Amino acid sequence: MSISVSELQKNQFGFLHDFHTERTSGIITAIQDKLGDEVIDTLEKADIDRYGLYRWHLERTISMLTALQDKFGPKVMDIVYEYEASEARKQGANRAKNLGKNSLDDIIPIFSGGDNNRIIEKSEDEVFIKGTCCYAGKIAYELGKSHMLYNLHCGLDKYLVEGFNNELGCEIIKSIMEGDEYCIHRIYKKK
Repeated sequence: MSISVSELQKNQFGFLHDFHTERTSGIITAIQDKLGDEVIDTLEKADIDRYGLYRWHLERTISMLTALQDKFGPKVMDIVYEYEASEARKQGANRAKNLGKNSLDDIIPIFSGGDNNRIIEKSEDEVFIKGTCCYAGKIAYELGKSHMLYNLHCGLDKYLVEGFNNELGCEIIKSIMEGDEYCIHRIYKKK
C-alpha cells in the first residue's frame, strides 16, 4: 500500500478504528491480569456482530467506488474488476501451492468449508456445492447493489478456481447476491 493510500485510510477511519482497537485491547488485558485466562476463553465464545462489521465495510466500499465513478466514470469498475480478478487468481495459485496439489477433489473443501453435506452432486468431472451463508451476497442484495458487487465477490470464484488449476472452471448456478435462497457453485474439469 502506498503512503498516500495509507494516509487516506488513516485520515478517513484509522484514528477511530485504532482508538477502539487499542482501547478494547487494554480493557481486556486489564481484566485478564486480574481474573486470568478464562477471560480470553469467555470472549472467544462471545457473540460478535460480524454481519454488522461486514455490512459497514461493504457500505464503505460502495461509497468509495461510487464517488470515484462519479468523478472518473465506468472505467473505475473495469480497473477494480481487473485488479480483483488478478488477486483471486494469485490466491487460487497460492492455495494450490500450499496444498501441494490442485485436483478437482482438492478444491472442494475451499467451497464446501469441509462440510461434505454441502456437496449436492459429484462425479469424476464436476461437483455442485451448495452455500447457505454469504454475508456479501445477502448485504449486497439488501442494499440493491448486487450489480456493483457481484463481480467483486461471486464473480471472483471463477478466477480463484483458474488460479488453483487452469484446467478447472467455475460456474455459479444460483447466488444469494442475485436473490436466491442459497448459492450453488458448479466446479468442473474443462474439456
